[in-house]
Amino acid sequence: MYLQQILNGVSYNAVGEGNPEVTSLACDTSAVKPGCLFFCVKGLHYDGHNFFRKAIGDGAVAIVCEHPLETQVLQLVVEDVRAVMSIAAKNFFGRCVDKMKVVSIVGTNGKTSTSYVLEAILTKAGFKTAVIGTNGVFFNGQKYPGTLTTPDPIELHGWFRQMYLNKIDIVIMEVSAHAIALRKMLGIVSEVGIFTNFSQDHLDFFHTMDNYRAVKKSFFSPLFVKNAVTNADDELGREIAGLIPSATYGITNNADVQAKDVHLCKEQSNYKVEFFGQTAIVKTHLAGIFNIYNTLAAATCASVMGVDIDTVLSAIEDVRCVAGRNETIVRSDGARIVVDFAHTPDGIHNILSFLKRTTEGKLIVVFGCGGNRDKFKRPLMAQAVSGYADFAVLTNDNPRYEDPKLIARDVSEALTCKYKVILNRSQATEYALSVATGCDTVAILGKGAEEYQEIRGRKFPYSDVEVVRKLLRVE
Repeated sequence: MYLQQILNGVSYNAVGEGNPEVTSLACDTSAVKPGCLFFCVKGLHYDGHNFFRKAIGDGAVAIVCEHPLETQVLQLVVEDVRAVMSIAAKNFFGRCVDKMKVVSIVGTNGKTSTSYVLEAILTKAGFKTAVIGTNGVFFNGQKYPGTLTTPDPIELHGWFRQMYLNKIDIVIMEVSAHAIALRKMLGIVSEVGIFTNFSQDHLDFFHTMDNYRAVKKSFFSPLFVKNAVTNADDELGREIAGLIPSATYGITNNADVQAKDVHLCKEQSNYKVEFFGQTAIVKTHLAGIFNIYNTLAAATCASVMGVDIDTVLSAIEDVRCVAGRNETIVRSDGARIVVDFAHTPDGIHNILSFLKRTTEGKLIVVFGCGGNRDKFKRPLMAQAVSGYADFAVLTNDNPRYEDPKLIARDVSEALTCKYKVILNRSQATEYALSVATGCDTVAILGKGAEEYQEIRGRKFPYSDVEVVRKLLRVE
């Protein structure tokens, strides 16, 4: 594809002349190949403008930058490289995203579970679906590892092209606040945007809750979303409902889709739902009040997209589990082991309040806090654990470049329950299982379905679920 085709819709000042053929896109010099268009992206730690010579040496035929560089190679000087990269990637991959419907899910918690419930509903309704999110990329019965909750634009539009070629009708994707702030979604207009909830996370990046809130709210505009589905029990959800055409769901406040007479059991839940004027009973194997909200969000979105209530109810009842979300294994003596992605104060409160209420014996919690991330939530996570745990095992959770001992110290200063520090995560899990009896629950929090442990820039293979299965000797 020629450069001018890729830059359709982009404002730029050219330094140099020509219209070279472009064979690939890259914003990382390790991905540069002959014929590449290179984007000088500014990151938290590195600035792509400092690496343009390497990109040229490896075969880049043009450079997108925010200020002129000392080179004879054609440069496109733009105001915002990230924004241009999103539009250019869409053009390069044939604007395939415009040929499918997209559902975007925004919120601090619940995005993954909502995406898989919605995928089950839409599939049962006869649509061919794909999912992009924290657990990876899924379509045509295949799972592909993902790099981020919302991939960067070059990777993202590459996936869209593959999905279109595989005749996908609807793409369901989790949209992180980082993705919104970094302009990854520019050029993508979602048929429906779902808002789940808002609570503290990522203050290492957004610095204040007001900034974090404003970024999530900014997504719900005609630039990105045609129709919204919002949580009427969340303050920000109610604000969003007034911005664009919206359908609402909730439990406490009046909503278009409202759950009543909620019955929460250890292994399932059921409730009566007022569904756009109809009344029905919803049965789900996804236990906990947080999963009531997830099923309501998915049901509301499916209805907005024209799916009938009988199909919605049947599909919700068919969903047995979402990987890494309240994923439960029962030991032979009856002890319950639960793996969950909860890594925010609110997420921890949600899962532990449910587990505490449904546990006859002790609630033992294995958890840690990620390195090089929002340090402000560490004491809040510790307080959330202390509010429910009879005993905690403090361990590693992707320490990245931080000293695990210092992370543990930050967390332990706010723990008020009994606890033990075992930084090796598999050993921490083994210890928690060894002290649990048949009436107890062991909650292993923070990583969910992640299949790695990130330490010093390397991702080592690691899975909480696989560790538990190996310790319990179950297939």
